[in-house]
Amino acid sequence: MRFRHSAPIPGIHALIAFEAAARFGSLSRAAKELHTSQPVLSRHIGKLEAELSAQLFERTSTGVRLTDTGSRYHDAVARSLDILQAAGAEVRSREQQVVIAGTNETSHLFVMPRYEALHEALGEHVRIRIVNDYRPNTLNPRHDPVADVVLTWDAASLTSQDRVVALMEALRPLCSPGYAATYADVLEGPVSGWTGLSFLDLTLPQRGFGAWKDWFEAAGCPDASPRYLGFNSYAYVLEAATARQGIALGWRGFIERYLDNGSLVPLGDGFVETGNTYYCVLTENGRANPLARKCLEFFDHSVGGNGRTAGPSGRPGRRDGRE
Repeated sequence: MRFRHSAPIPGIHALIAFEAAARFGSLSRAAKELHTSQPVLSRHIGKLEAELSAQLFERTSTGVRLTDTGSRYHDAVARSLDILQAAGAEVRSREQQVVIAGTNETSHLFVMPRYEALHEALGEHVRIRIVNDYRPNTLNPRHDPVADVVLTWDAASLTSQDRVVALMEALRPLCSPGYAATYADVLEGPVSGWTGLSFLDLTLPQRGFGAWKDWFEAAGCPDASPRYLGFNSYAYVLEAATARQGIALGWRGFIERYLDNGSLVPLGDGFVETGNTYYCVLTENGRANPLARKCLEFFDHSVGGNGRTAGPSGRPGRRDGRE
């Protein structure tokens, strides 16, 4: 069958949200199952109704009820999702592949430096697919329609059988060797004297990337207001730091490649632990894929995973990038 461009298929997240709401007859219960909020679920359903130009639900005193149109559509959607899930499981079992999803920064800075070790752990015959456009805070990563495992901050509510801790967040300033040499007198002094330098930050801050406020508070300068240069990607922040544009905030587990090759050097007195946790999550698809469980074992921080050492220890750093 060929699909005409004039009748596009709605997005998979909207279909999953619709199916759950129809099955429960309740937006709140559907949102709870998908580990998202009711407003997010409502937006998905509203967008779906707008795309279809049809009302799928009626409000009731106890929740929502499918319209006649919605009931017919739900039958088709439920069958289609079952078929897709079964087909995906069959393809994965035949192809011997695993799909890992994360943000662009996660894929580029966390997964790729460990790719060779991961491939060795899974087997040379295994195909590893990296999906690098995962956007957190949409729906529960457990129900990702494509991935077998997802790297995310948003998994604290999942059971320990479905997630492992990949990283404990720790932050430390970094700059290029040239920048460190140019401003050596300032950088050797107290942090309160650094604020005249240039600091590299994200224009849209994300948890785990660019939390300068946390670092300044830990350094005893909670009211620091330095000059920030903004970027819309953490990878761009690190590249700007290597180009001597200023000081970046390094996230342990993402910066080792830059430290190893000497393009960036650490500043300050070691890493600052924030208490935030980064997880590797097993999805519904991944539960049927033994390779996904191996991925969890590989990324499990508690057993020394991640394909390399845990990185600098938090003792006072040296300008040459070593501890």
